[in-house]
Amino acid sequence: MAASVATGSSNLHSGFNISRRLQGGRQTACANSPTVSFNGWLHKDLSWSQGAFKVLEMPKNCNLSQSAVTRRLSVSSCFGDGVSTKYFDFAVIGSGVAGLRYALEVAKHGTVAVITKAEPHESNTNYAQGGVSAVLCPKDSVESHMQDTIIAGAYLCDEETVRVVCTEGPERIRELIAMGAMFDHGEDGNLHLAREGGHSHRRIVHAADMTGREIERALLQAVINDPNISVFQHHFAIDLLTSQDGPDTICRGVDTLNTETHEVVRFISRVTLLASGGAGHIYPCTTNPLVATGDGMAMAHRAQAVISNMEFVQFHPTALADEGLPIKPKKARENAFLITEAVRGDGGILYNLSMERFMPQYDERAELAPRDVVARGIDDQLKKRNEKYVLLDISHKPRDKILAHFPNIAAECLRHGLDITQQPIPVVPAAHYMCGGVRAGLEGETNVRGLYVAGEVACTGLHGANRLASNSLLEALVFARRAVQPSINHKKSSSLDLSASSCWTCPVVPNALGSDTMNTILGKTKEVRRELQSIMWRYVGIVRSTTMLETALERVGELELQWEKLLFEQGWKQTMVALEACEMRNLFCCAKLVVSSAMARQESRGLHYTIDFPHLEESMRLPTVIFPSPAVNEMDLMKLLLGVFGILVLKMVTDATMVGSHADVWNCKFPAIYNFGDSNSDTGGISAALGEIPPPNGETFFGHPSGRSCDGRLIVDFIAERLKLPYLSAYLDSVGTDFRHGANFATGGSSIRPGGYSPFHLGVQISQFKQFKARTNRLGNQRNLPRAVEFSKALYTFDIGQNDLAYGFQHSSEEDVWKSIPDILSQLAVAVKQLYKEGARFFWVHNTGPLGCLPYSVIYNSDPNNLDGNGCVKSRNDAALEFNRQLEHKLSQLKEQLPYSSFTYVDVYSAKYRLISTAENQGFVDPMEFCCGSYYGYHIDCGKKAVVNGTVYGNPCKDPSRHVSWDGVHYSEAANLWVARRILNGSLSRPPVSVQDACKHV
Repeated sequence: MAASVATGSSNLHSGFNISRRLQGGRQTACANSPTVSFNGWLHKDLSWSQGAFKVLEMPKNCNLSQSAVTRRLSVSSCFGDGVSTKYFDFAVIGSGVAGLRYALEVAKHGTVAVITKAEPHESNTNYAQGGVSAVLCPKDSVESHMQDTIIAGAYLCDEETVRVVCTEGPERIRELIAMGAMFDHGEDGNLHLAREGGHSHRRIVHAADMTGREIERALLQAVINDPNISVFQHHFAIDLLTSQDGPDTICRGVDTLNTETHEVVRFISRVTLLASGGAGHIYPCTTNPLVATGDGMAMAHRAQAVISNMEFVQFHPTALADEGLPIKPKKARENAFLITEAVRGDGGILYNLSMERFMPQYDERAELAPRDVVARGIDDQLKKRNEKYVLLDISHKPRDKILAHFPNIAAECLRHGLDITQQPIPVVPAAHYMCGGVRAGLEGETNVRGLYVAGEVACTGLHGANRLASNSLLEALVFARRAVQPSINHKKSSSLDLSASSCWTCPVVPNALGSDTMNTILGKTKEVRRELQSIMWRYVGIVRSTTMLETALERVGELELQWEKLLFEQGWKQTMVALEACEMRNLFCCAKLVVSSAMARQESRGLHYTIDFPHLEESMRLPTVIFPSPAVNEMDLMKLLLGVFGILVLKMVTDATMVGSHADVWNCKFPAIYNFGDSNSDTGGISAALGEIPPPNGETFFGHPSGRSCDGRLIVDFIAERLKLPYLSAYLDSVGTDFRHGANFATGGSSIRPGGYSPFHLGVQISQFKQFKARTNRLGNQRNLPRAVEFSKALYTFDIGQNDLAYGFQHSSEEDVWKSIPDILSQLAVAVKQLYKEGARFFWVHNTGPLGCLPYSVIYNSDPNNLDGNGCVKSRNDAALEFNRQLEHKLSQLKEQLPYSSFTYVDVYSAKYRLISTAENQGFVDPMEFCCGSYYGYHIDCGKKAVVNGTVYGNPCKDPSRHVSWDGVHYSEAANLWVARRILNGSLSRPPVSVQDACKHV
C-alpha cells in the first residue's frame, strides 16, 4: 500500500464520535456503523447526517460469539411486513467495471449480490470515453508506463502499486477480449493504440470514444448469464453493517433502500466489495453520472475505514461547454459531456477565444501535459480573460479519421449545431475523478475485515497526486481481480449467521411524515445540494488558498447545520432514510473530507494547487490519511447530553480524527522520546563509552562526528523531526545535556540478550532508564530534565534485535539461531513490562531489517547458492523474517497483558528490502557498494578500507547521498531518510498509524 501520513486541520468543527462496544470476553458487538457524529444542531434526536448508528437499546441477542457466527439459524428479522433480509456469500456494491469483473470471478465460489443504485449500466465506467492504458506495443515497456504514471502523479504514487498495475494490465485486457469486448483494430489487424496526455507511448486500447460503454456491455452480458449472480438494480446502499471483534471492525453486509418500491432491504454477506465510484457531484459541473455522490466513501468512513488523499480531485480539462454551442441544450445537463483526452492525444490544439494557442506557455508538453497542468492552464486563461470557455480544435485532422475515432463526440456536437470536423469545440474544466478514497492494500483489502474496495472509491496509491489518463479502468480491472483470492479466503473462514439481521437498528422509510412534509424536505435538500456544490466550486476548485479553504469549511459546516435543523423541525427521525437525504448526507461527508485534507497539505502537488504554498515540498511527499477516531464512552456521552439545555448546539472535532505532518493539528503531542536500541539508533552512547566515532561519520549533515555510525542522521533523528522534538542525546553522555525532550539509551553493539557484542544489552539500557527516571523524580523540575508527569505521555521507541541474530550466526548454527528467537523476544517482553511499570504506555517498535542484505553479510557469505535475486543472504533474511513474525505476535500478547498500552509494530524490514531491491530506480548506486569500512570493535573505521580475501571494499565515496550502505553495516543518511518516509506515516505499521498518532489505538 502507498506510504501515507495522517493529516488534518485544527479547525475542524463538525462531529463527535462515539463507539458502542459491548464488554466481556471476545464478543462481537453489532452496530450499523461503529461511529456516529453529532454535527451541531440537535433536537430530541441525535444529529443524523454524519452517522447511521442510533443511540437506542441494542437487542439482547446482538452479542455474536464466535460459536454463534458458525451456526445456521432461522431468520430473526427486525423488519416489518414486506421487507426482507437477503443472504449471500458476496455482496458487491456498484456495477461498474470493478464490481462486475470481481463478481464474475467470485461467483465461481459462491452466491453473489450485485447491488446498484440505478440501472446496472449507469456507472462512471459507462461514461469513460478514452480507453484503457496497457503495455501492448513491443516498443513500449512496463518501466515506461510506470515512469509516466509516477511523473503524472507528482511522485506521490506508491511504486509497488504502480509496478503491479502496469505489469498485470496487459493480461487484464486480454481477459476482456476473451469475454467479448470489442476494441478498435488498425489496418494491420492489431489493436489500435491511441496516445493521450502524459503518456510517452501509444498504449490506449479503445473502442472509438465509447470504451467504457463497450467494456460495460461485455461484462454485463457475462453477469446476466451467470446463475450465481443476482443483480439488484435501484437499490441505494445506505450504510455498511459492521460489528466489533475486540479491536477489529468487521463488515457483515449492507442496508439498502429499494428506490422504486421504497422498501429497505438488508443484505447479510460473508464478504463485501465496495465498488461504488466517485463523488463528482460535490461540484456543480462534473462529468460523473448523477449517481456519483460519494456514497461508498462516506459509508466506509462511517464504518471506520481509513480514507486517503481526498484533496486530489481531478478536474478534466475538457468538458463540453454548452454556452459555446450554436444550439444550446433545452435543459441543463445532469452531468457534463466529456471531451476525451484522446482528442488532444490525436493532435487537438487548445485556443482562447482570440484563437491564440496558450498551452505552450504553461508546459513544454503543451496539450499533451498531464490533466492537472492543462486544467490549470485553461483556468488561468478563463480568469485572466474573463471568458467562460476555451476552444479545442481537431478540425485540421482528416475528416474520416475524426469521425472514426470520435463518433460519439461528433454526434453530440452536431446535435447542437457544431461540426467538429470544421469547427473548434468549446470546452471547460469539470470535476472528473477522485484520486483519493478508501485506503486499500495490494489486494484491495481495507482495515475493516471482510471489506474490500476497487475502482474509483479506492485509494490504492496508483494515482498519487494526479491520475494519468486512462489508468482508471486499468486500476479497476487489476484490483478487482487481485481482491478475488483474499475474498475467497475470507469467505471460507467466516459463516453467515441467519439470526444476525436483528443485531442492527432498522432504517425506516419516512412515510409517516406525509407527502407535503416530504416535498418540503426534498425541495430544501435540492437547494442545499446546489449551494454545497457552489461552495466547493468557488472555494475548493482547481486553484485554492488557505483563506478559501477556511471559508469553505466554515460555510459547509453552517450549511449542514441549517439543513439538519430543517429536517428535525419537520419531524425527521434518526432512523429515517430517503434517497435524496442520504445522498445529501454523503455529499456533506465527502466535501468535508476534501476540504480538510486540502487544508492539511501546505504545498502544491499534482491536483492540489494553493497560491499560499505554490511549490512542491519534498518533505511533504507523503499521502494524506484520515484515520478512524478513538471511541468515546457512551455513558460519558449521555452525561454530556444531559448537561446541555433542551436544544443542543455542539461544535466539536470532525467525525474522523485527522492528525499529521502538513499542519498543526490535534495529535498525540508526545513531549519526549525514550529510545532503546543498537548502533542503528545510537546517537552517542558508544562514543561516550569507548571514544568518539571518527570522521567522516556525521559530516554529511552535522559537519563533524556526531556519535552516529552514519554520515548524517538516523531514523530515530527523523522520528524526532516528525514529532517536532530535538535530536536525542545519549544518556551516557549526560554532563550538561538537555534531556527535557527525552533521552537515548541505545548503544552500539547492543543486543536484547546479554552476552553479545556489547555489555550494553537491553537489560542494562532499561536499568539506565530507571536510574534516569529516579533522578528526575528526585531532583524535581530541573531546567534540563523532563517533568515527572511526562514519562507516561512520552513515546518509547525500540530498534534492537539485529545483533542477537548476527552474533548467533557468527557463533552458532543457523538452527540454533532460530531456536533462540523465542527466548530473545521473551527478554524483550520483560524489558517492556519493566518500562510499563515505570509508566510507559506508548511503544513504537521497529522490527529487524534484512540482515542478509547488509554488505558485510554478503562479503563473508561463502555459498553463492545462499543468495537471493537481489544478492542478499537468504538464510539470514529468513531468520530475520521469522524473528519479525514472532515479534509481532509477542507485541500482540503484550497488548493483551498490559491493558493501557499502545503498541505499534513497524515493518522496517519491508521498507529496507524494497529500497535494496529497487535501489537504482530510486537514484542510488548498487546497494552492496559502501563508502568506507574496516570493522573492528564497536566501530567502523572510515579511515581504512576493508580487505577480505584480497578484495578491497569501502572505497571513499564522493557522494554518500547516492549510497544505501554507509559502511557495510549501517545505512547512509539518504537511505535512512528514504526508509523513514515510508515507515513514519503508518503505511507499514500495524495498526496503520503514523508516529504522530501512536497513542490513538489504546
